[in-house]
Amino acid sequence: MTIFSRVRTESISKPLFIKFSENNTETAWEYAFSLETRRKNNVEYDAESVEYDIQHPTLDDILNSGYEILPVTLKSPFDFSLKVYSVIRICLGLSVSKLNQLIEADALSFQGKSIQKSHRIKDGGIVYIDIEKFRNICFENG
Repeated sequence: MTIFSRVRTESISKPLFIKFSENNTETAWEYAFSLETRRKNNVEYDAESVEYDIQHPTLDDILNSGYEILPVTLKSPFDFSLKVYSVIRICLGLSVSKLNQLIEADALSFQGKSIQKSHRIKDGGIVYIDIEKFRNICFENG
């Protein structure tokens, strides 16, 4: 399967051609995940098909953090167009109904605002978790 093709290889600068030839990781990541580079090169991109791992604190770490309101920084070196709602649900192992309860109770917020399903992680962001409300909804209400 061709990932990138050019009609004229001479249209690629020599330093860039060398990086491609050497399978330079940084260059490959830039061409795969940089929104600006994809736009510039008219790349068709299916963000939903990208596999990724999310490094996150454990539930015990969150509950025993000692914070009343725990800030969790979301960051990625590239724009994967990830939905904040989905990332929180996956990382915290929550059902959709529990996540909705947490949002309705203002136990979770993103950038100081109520989380919307349409919010996407762009240039990072901070999710705030109200530990007491989180504990009450997730563990005391069954």
